[in-house]
Amino acid sequence: MQDSDLKNLENSIDDTSSELAVLRKKIEEEARKRGVSSADASPQTTDDESFRIPAREIPTWESLMERAVASNAAQPEIEDLLSAQEIQYTLDEITRINQQFKEKTHLGKVDLAFLVIATLLQTLRWVIINKIMGDIGQKIDADTRLDHNDDSIKKKSGERKDGFRDKHWDDERKDRASEKGYRSWMQILYETVPYDANKGAGDFGENMEGRYHRYRTLGHDPILGWLFGTANIITDTITLSNWMSYRVARTTPTGSKKLHFSEPTTLAHIFYESYDSVKEDKLRLPAAVFTQFVHLESDAFTKQGLPVPILEAFSEELAGKLYRSQYDSLCLLRDIKIVGVQAVVSVVINMLITLIHGLFYDPAKHGDRDLFEVRTRKILLYSNAMASAGNIAYSVATQQYGKLDVGGIIVTITRLFSDIKFITRVKQDFLQRELDAEFQKEMESLNSCFIENE
Repeated sequence: MQDSDLKNLENSIDDTSSELAVLRKKIEEEARKRGVSSADASPQTTDDESFRIPAREIPTWESLMERAVASNAAQPEIEDLLSAQEIQYTLDEITRINQQFKEKTHLGKVDLAFLVIATLLQTLRWVIINKIMGDIGQKIDADTRLDHNDDSIKKKSGERKDGFRDKHWDDERKDRASEKGYRSWMQILYETVPYDANKGAGDFGENMEGRYHRYRTLGHDPILGWLFGTANIITDTITLSNWMSYRVARTTPTGSKKLHFSEPTTLAHIFYESYDSVKEDKLRLPAAVFTQFVHLESDAFTKQGLPVPILEAFSEELAGKLYRSQYDSLCLLRDIKIVGVQAVVSVVINMLITLIHGLFYDPAKHGDRDLFEVRTRKILLYSNAMASAGNIAYSVATQQYGKLDVGGIIVTITRLFSDIKFITRVKQDFLQRELDAEFQKEMESLNSCFIENE
């Protein structure tokens, strides 16, 4: 400060002191008129015991907060905290930031070119794959399948079983009989599998449906059969898709050799007897597994094929409907392969578009890398959606639902969730950064009011 300023400040203090002295005299004079002594009017000091508060009576911050909440139970609204002008200013700021985000992530000319190329590639993908691999949902082609009793099947199965026998045969382990009445490993290997039985099922209220009996037995299931079919082979039993099990006899009461239902049993008995039999001769288990493999392999390529796996254990009606309509496990595997190729090629195209589009990123021009990636994600999302929409429209319009690009549609749905989630996160981060920057400007503006100019 200048010397003159100090002198002025000193004069001001002196004037104030003089005014206070005059004011005090007036107060004392008024007090005397009212009969109040100056001693009674003198202020008390905090040394007085009446001003002291025990420490235990001093409320905690938490208790003060609870009292404050209790005194105002109503949830404060934004209008209670901000004025109408402040609220409008905030809304305008959010609108401005949203517009700014939109401008930074909108698709430019180069992006639109990528969008057209990506959509074209995705469309050509499902068209070409359909031409090469065919429609999904195709049924059994009887011209490419064999009859269930074809000589070539019998010959191949026989050769495989002979090879297993020759590999494991020795004088000590030859076809010795079981002391407990179980089937020997040679019987397991060469005799007809028990779950091919049909005769006598009606006596127990079961309908095996003749040529369609395979979907009614768990032994013919391409997946469950490895457990239930193997156990059935070891114990000479049959387990149906309704989870009922029966013993199978190989000779009818009349003496003819024909597989037929004999008596009911339980899965618990079947698995225990399997364990007990294998415990007696460990070779029975690999013999049963090998027999199961040979039987499934031979049935899979026949005109009846094998049922869709596992389905019959949960829905006999749907499994039967598919199987009777000539849709079997090989048809399912073919469709899975087609859908897999559709999805994989779609993902590969998306990866190529992502990599090539990323080469156009310029930090000086585009700024934040995440904002540029939002544009990439938009290209992928829009192109996948348009290609899938075109495929669905074509399939519905032509009533050719086998041409549906199931794999591509799955990828599109996946991108729909992942890309929108990414764009939303980037937008929230951008909004927060801009609001923080605006807040920082306001703080700097306030701080400048307390900075003394030199």
